Amino acid sequence: MNIQPYLHDAQLLSLVAVCFTFIGIVTYALWPGMKSDFDRLSRLPLNED
Repeated sequence: MNIQPYLHDAQLLSLVAVCFTFIGIVTYALWPGMKSDFDRLSRLPLNED
C-alpha cells in the first residue's frame, strides 16, 4: 500500500488550515472595531489598583 499520496493530501490540508488561521488572527487584530479594546487593554498594566 502506497501511503505517499495521502501524506501529500494531509500536508496540503494542514497548510490550508494554518493559512486560514493566520488570516483569521490578522483580520481580528486589525479590525477597526477592535482598536478601542486593544487601547484599553494596553493601558491595563499601568493602572493602579
